[in-house]
Amino acid sequence: MNKTEKISELKTNKTHKVAFMFNDELWQLFKVTCQNNNTKPTWEIEKWILSYLDKNNVLDDDEK
Repeated sequence: MNKTEKISELKTNKTHKVAFMFNDELWQLFKVTCQNNNTKPTWEIEKWILSYLDKNNVLDDDEK
């Protein structure tokens, strides 16, 4: 599976809920900023996680 396919699969097969604890002010600032940018907090967190995985070469091609 190539990187694009892997990312697509990771973004669509959501079966695990995760609870995060944030400072209330931090979360409110984040939520408002997301709203101002016409996005959602979960999407931004997901993009950050995928970027982090990519930076650490976790999403590289399995087929060698």
